[in-house]
Amino acid sequence: MYTADAALERADMKLSALPSELDIHRAVVPDYTDIENHTWATLLANQWAVLPGRACNEFLAGLALIDFPKEHIPRLADISDRIEAATGWRLTRVDGIVPDKEFFELLAQRIFPSTDFIRKPEEIGYTPAPDMFHDLLGHAPLLSNPRFASFFERFGRAGVKAFESEHPGRVWLPRIYWYTVEFGLIRNPEGLRIYGAGILSSPNEVLYSLSEQTRKVDFDIGLVAETPYDIWHMQDQLFVIDSFDQLEHEFARWTEENGLA
Repeated sequence: MYTADAALERADMKLSALPSELDIHRAVVPDYTDIENHTWATLLANQWAVLPGRACNEFLAGLALIDFPKEHIPRLADISDRIEAATGWRLTRVDGIVPDKEFFELLAQRIFPSTDFIRKPEEIGYTPAPDMFHDLLGHAPLLSNPRFASFFERFGRAGVKAFESEHPGRVWLPRIYWYTVEFGLIRNPEGLRIYGAGILSSPNEVLYSLSEQTRKVDFDIGLVAETPYDIWHMQDQLFVIDSFDQLEHEFARWTEENGLA
């Protein structure tokens, strides 16, 4: 989640108004060029080279279920249908970063906003704004996981509650999102693995996150909520959950204690 406040720091990020039609099947499908399809294929191949043995089992299962095409950009509606069949979640198309309040409202309805544009070839190593490769490769696989999907819906409902007043959750929730959904690590039986979309969609982040250069901290949601983050640099500290059951349980307890349930 590149928050709306952070987006305003850069001229190349724009806030997106929500589409009047949320049904992804009614969205106009772009006519992608050969260069754009090649960019998708290159990005996907780059990730396939680093994800095995590093991405968490739950993500890899979702990746197999969705089965992204390797040579061309997928239709958002096709990916949405596969996710919806698994967990009831679906995608909607947006032009850019959705303001925080509206983003939470979508999540509470089990809708995830995705762009439908892909980065330029010269941005394959890094893009300053999330594109559809980040949105799809990073987020879609875990949206098909029932445990993660349940946490994510609960997260959206908490965000809606926070925006009903001047609740400090407006500050806390983006931090929790950052250190879980975007940059979270999890313990699988095989060892430490990645589940955060911001890591999983970047080969450099994948390698860096599991290296000795990053400090791994056991997940403590109170500590996470109080820990600021920097979206412009590699993350030097990451939080590790034991399971998605733990993540949802601790988040549910935290929302009860802070009036966000």
